[in-house]
Amino acid sequence: MKTTLEMPDELFRRAKTTAAQRGQSLKQLVTVALERELAGPAPVASTSKRRQAEVAAFLRELEKISKKISAAWPEGVSAVDAIREQRRY
Repeated sequence: MKTTLEMPDELFRRAKTTAAQRGQSLKQLVTVALERELAGPAPVASTSKRRQAEVAAFLRELEKISKKISAAWPEGVSAVDAIREQRRY
């Protein structure tokens, strides 16, 4: 089936360039993009769960580092003030 699409010139140039770089025709690029878009959302649940696990692990590690820094930080000294003082020089 043939159809006519109107799109911004810059988008058309980017699409043509991308298709050429991939060794595809513009028709193939548009067809694949439409098929992907219409197939529905990617399996977000597994990606989301994996991402949540990564974030949780990162936050645990960050908490460990924070505790080490807090234990080593001199009492009575504000971290913000120390950073400001260093930035002066």
